[in-house]
Amino acid sequence: MCSSDLARALGVNGVDREPDCLAATDQAEQHFAAGNGDEPSWMTYYTGAHLERDIGRALLHLAVNGGDPTQAQARLRAAVTSFPAKPSRGKTLAIANLAHVTMSRDDPAHAAALGHTALDAMATVRSDRVCAALRQVRVAGQRHSRIAAVAELNQRLDGALPGTVMS
Repeated sequence: MCSSDLARALGVNGVDREPDCLAATDQAEQHFAAGNGDEPSWMTYYTGAHLERDIGRALLHLAVNGGDPTQAQARLRAAVTSFPAKPSRGKTLAIANLAHVTMSRDDPAHAAALGHTALDAMATVRSDRVCAALRQVRVAGQRHSRIAAVAELNQRLDGALPGTVMS
């Protein structure tokens, strides 16, 4: 968990810290793989799905700042499919982050569909992190507002998230 947090902090600093971010994601994977069951009880919830989501979140920051989005999207998709089917904070956060990187880099219509899925999950999932991620989807979606699916998502986001209304 600490290594994935470090990776995310390095990723936020942009592509100049990409080698360090990637090294931290590798370290996170190594620590997770080496787990021998003696982890503290408070972190027994942390599964492979959580690791994929956290690494995807670290790579997301690189991707939206000019880096290659492929790995971020692959990690976030793996997290979404690895979490249980029912809505959860972890799964919804992965979906919202996947929508953000997808909206920012390559497929606004698909990102809008992902954004709707995350918003639908918010009926049962309450999370400031998910709301923050969806606000980022909204920011990234501003430049695609002429695409009907994105405009519809933006309208839903404006109504669902306090402080999100944009021109």
